[in-house]
Amino acid sequence: MTIDKIKPANDVITEFLDTQTQDENLDPDTLLAITALRHDGKLTKTGLLRQLETLRKAAVDKSQDEGSVDD
Repeated sequence: MTIDKIKPANDVITEFLDTQTQDENLDPDTLLAITALRHDGKLTKTGLLRQLETLRKAAVDKSQDEGSVDD
């Protein structure tokens, strides 16, 4: 029988986030927001959903601003 040490959840989450930050296909602002929430001890479902909504609104506003360039 193999006896493997089960990693604490904190280590698993840290490894996961570190891996995700290296993926160029993922939005860096989203990853930074998730990492900041975790660092601040606020990585909850509600906190994450609120932060993602804020990022989404900022992205929509930015794309609308870029589309309405005054010439």
